[in-house]
Amino acid sequence: MKFIDTHCHVTLENFDEDREDLLKIMEEELEFFIEVAIDMKSSEYLYQYSKNFKNGFITVGVHPTETENFNYDSIEQLKLFLPCEKVIAIGEIGLDFHWDTDRNKQYKALEMQLELAKNYDIPVIFHVRDAYKEMYDFLNKSKFSDLKGVVHCFSGNYEIAKKFLNLGYYLGFDGPITYPKNEELRETIKNIPIDRILFETDSPFLPPKPFRGKRNDPLKVSYVYEKAADVLNINIEELKSIVFQNAKKLFDI
Repeated sequence: MKFIDTHCHVTLENFDEDREDLLKIMEEELEFFIEVAIDMKSSEYLYQYSKNFKNGFITVGVHPTETENFNYDSIEQLKLFLPCEKVIAIGEIGLDFHWDTDRNKQYKALEMQLELAKNYDIPVIFHVRDAYKEMYDFLNKSKFSDLKGVVHCFSGNYEIAKKFLNLGYYLGFDGPITYPKNEELRETIKNIPIDRILFETDSPFLPPKPFRGKRNDPLKVSYVYEKAADVLNINIEELKSIVFQNAKKLFDI
């Protein structure tokens, strides 16, 4: 079985010079990948471009730091994309308190997009940065606690992980698990149920250790698998099969 990358951004300008060549290699080397939208523009672009992905799926949605102009018209536009068979999730959505953006607008956009996901019975991909407590509290107290989804690029400790796992969410892990100083993150992986783990690249961001400072790409997800297999003391072929089944179950692929 081949690797899968459940979160990447190969349609960003970082790949303009070699995107088509990269996609051809990805067709051969990956079982499948998920290209994730970050705003209304990329959502529409992915909707139009997804026919070029022979083994790729897409999401539509608006990143929390891009919610300044998000409104009900945005929701109506997102609804138009959902019938596309390539659309398998709403994302990436969530809360990001690292940057100085309007938190009230983040919450409002999050609530509206979660309502959309609930109405259409589609999974969500969460982006959470410097806001794990706030995100958990919101989900735990809201009518959306029973949605299916994944906390993308998880970077918290085991105590934080347990809270989201108890709500039924999966956790996505990326290149940072290969960084020498991230022992706590590797301990988190070691202690959570293996049937709730997904692996991603978030490319072009967060390259694994051998490529720090360089552009990341979905093919480098293999380094994430290799480190995780070592941490979990499991055969990498078995790990690939488990993660493949996890992704199929969550995203109904």
